[in-house]
Amino acid sequence: MTKGNQMRTNQYRLAMAVTLGLAGLAGCAHRQQAPVNAAHETRRQIARELVAQGQWQPAFAYVDALLREQADDADVLVLRATIYRERNLLSEADADLREATRLAPHLASARAGLGIVADLRRQPQEAEENLRLAVKLDARNPAYLNNLGFSLFLHGKIKEAIANYEQAARLAPTSQRTRTNLGFAYAARGDMQRAAREFDMGGTPVEAKVNLGFAYERRGDMANAYALYAEAARMDPRSTRARANLAHAAEVTGQPLSVASDGPTPSTDASPLSPEESAP
Repeated sequence: MTKGNQMRTNQYRLAMAVTLGLAGLAGCAHRQQAPVNAAHETRRQIARELVAQGQWQPAFAYVDALLREQADDADVLVLRATIYRERNLLSEADADLREATRLAPHLASARAGLGIVADLRRQPQEAEENLRLAVKLDARNPAYLNNLGFSLFLHGKIKEAIANYEQAARLAPTSQRTRTNLGFAYAARGDMQRAAREFDMGGTPVEAKVNLGFAYERRGDMANAYALYAEAARMDPRSTRARANLAHAAEVTGQPLSVASDGPTPSTDASPLSPEESAP
């Protein structure tokens, strides 16, 4: 494998793992924590929204203050762990999540967080165990089903990944992330027609073409990947992802880079970006 291909593979795997991150923060079942006052709960909700928006610095200020007031707030420990994880402080994230599970053993978001961190640390068995437990604790939470499906997909368990994605899609049929992930799972199984259908439901027409092109590229079919990237670039000449992926495919296949557009032409050494990075 060339250095460029290795970089692209690592980028793809990292994007997949990180995409798991915020999905499970919105709610969880069977909490066992002491009640909090209304002001604390209001600020906790603000912190949760800041984390969901990726505003890490103000979010950390909120969770730090909340934990100074109530160190045993497992929900807030999960929020702080998410911030640590997004800053690649995996040991700190893991410590907060383990404390959260000690305080609230049935807190599904903590189990989901432990699974995500374990995947990032390349500990697939621990990841799967915690993600399965999160689903068991909150079986109708589509985010946890998506997280488990993502982990299973990462480790080659495609059939089971599809089953979890499909269940998540039934619970949240308009989730673009789940539809996109399901598309990649179908593509890994070789069902490109169903992959295309899921991509169509998982984003804009341009995003769908890029995702399908990337799925073909992962299967080594650069001719179809090139055609789809070129079509996406013609549909939206300003799409950075479409043009970057087209540049890479053109270099690999020896096909022309130019498309009919007035947009800027990327350099031929641009690395394709993983489509999962754009998943909401």
